[in-house]
Amino acid sequence: MPQGSDLAALILGLTVPAGQAPQMWPYYRTRVDDALAARGLVCDRLVAEHMALALFASHQQGQARLMHQPDVRFGTAVRALHDRFSREGADSRMAAAAQARSMNAVFYHLRGLVSQLAVVGQPLDYTRLLEDLRSWPFPDSRARTVRAWGASYHVWTGYPAN
Repeated sequence: MPQGSDLAALILGLTVPAGQAPQMWPYYRTRVDDALAARGLVCDRLVAEHMALALFASHQQGQARLMHQPDVRFGTAVRALHDRFSREGADSRMAAAAQARSMNAVFYHLRGLVSQLAVVGQPLDYTRLLEDLRSWPFPDSRARTVRAWGASYHVWTGYPAN
């Protein structure tokens, strides 16, 4: 389980852009692009990592068990909101996240969904979410990510009972 001080450092990422919170620097694993850094910029991969770390910290805060669980895809986790909240509400929030075109827009929608996942104590695979976020700046890979989210969100559960 992460320490409270670690979560406090990472949660800064909800309000501070990537690279601007010195408290988060020790947690980054993305290689720095020297050419971008010389211009005061960060690469999209670091932005994605920053977002994933901040989302994890907000999800984990106040939880008794670890909210990172391998192999729980984002869509699968969000399906758990049907039981606690309305199906229509979960559907519209999921659709808004999937339709986001910019990193900032998807981050905004994910923040709302992750806060609801925290309410119901539903974990997800943050390593997979990091890869999903890394795909976001590229239309083709973003489309694959959105299809994967949709497939796991609208999972086939078998034939209805007769």
